[in-house]
Amino acid sequence: MTHVADAQIGINYRVTTLDMNNSNLKHRLRALGCIEGCQLQVHQKGLFKGPCTININGQHISIRHCDACKICLEHCYE
Repeated sequence: MTHVADAQIGINYRVTTLDMNNSNLKHRLRALGCIEGCQLQVHQKGLFKGPCTININGQHISIRHCDACKICLEHCYE
């Protein structure tokens, strides 16, 4: 299991948990389709712990590094 901040760019992953305390951010991510079981790809990672851009269902979403560390992923082989 890995986190968005540690994931490789361009590899397909499946979200296992959203382990964040910020309920507003968690609600917003779920509204954008980032729910447990969804597939995503890391599109871009910023330097020096900058923001990460993820691709979910064709949408590019940028999140802070500290929030990316709280989204747990597993490899998706489909």
